[in-house]
Amino acid sequence: MIVGKVIATRRDNDVVWLEPRIGISVAGIDRVFREEEAMVDTGFTGWLALPDDSIARLGLTHYGQRPANQAAGEARMFDIYSALVVWHGVLRPVVVHGTRGAALIGMGLLNGSRLTVDSWEGGDVVIEERA
Repeated sequence: MIVGKVIATRRDNDVVWLEPRIGISVAGIDRVFREEEAMVDTGFTGWLALPDDSIARLGLTHYGQRPANQAAGEARMFDIYSALVVWHGVLRPVVVHGTRGAALIGMGLLNGSRLTVDSWEGGDVVIEERA
């Protein structure tokens, strides 16, 4: 079981945005794992998106670019990397999208899991492996 918390942030004229966040262990080819905090984003169909500074710190291997649609529907090219993550206690290779924004956990990584979010500030985020 993977657990996290819902964090409240204020944006856009003091409107409160709720972000379900979890910690995830990520490593590059050197297999040195670092903990990253990532927002769970069910609108992201990929596996994992990491900001450029995290990618540099982890020393991830660049594999080119791939087109993808953003939330607003506009298509753009994303840099693609490979990484290893610990997910439900198992070491898994994943495709990482480079981003200028926050780290994101997408539906590719959530596949086969149950996601429960208590949608209030400080609420629990629980990701359980399918039995």
